[in-house]
Amino acid sequence: MIQQTLKTALTAAGCTLVLYESAQLANITADQSHASDVIGLALESDNMRLEVAGNGVREHYAPAVVEILGQVRPEDTAEHNDAVLTNLLTVAKKFIYQVIRGGAFAKVPPVSVTKVPERRYDANVIGWHLELDLLVISNANNC
Repeated sequence: MIQQTLKTALTAAGCTLVLYESAQLANITADQSHASDVIGLALESDNMRLEVAGNGVREHYAPAVVEILGQVRPEDTAEHNDAVLTNLLTVAKKFIYQVIRGGAFAKVPPVSVTKVPERRYDANVIGWHLELDLLVISNANNC
């Protein structure tokens, strides 16, 4: 459920290539991108907390990791990369708005964002690594 919700929000935010992948295979799937793509990469969650509340159990994903990426050339200047990062930050903000607007999660707290350096992926992409603290509100299973 969470991966489809994140993929939908990434598409609505303007990502042209949306992927859901494990951290181990993300490098390979990022190579599928084209120079003009805005890549939305939802990484497979490797942990969650089950919270008991109101005679039910809720799934709490902390952190849910998403990366908003774009290709650059290794010889691009810092000014060019800053422009790319600024555009990708706008997409990241739209993504967070879409997650909130979707209504599948409780209140979304502040989101940690760090830069993804060029050397992380073989495809020479840069962008933003977002860590979201998401509590699913539609999954209250009575025990």
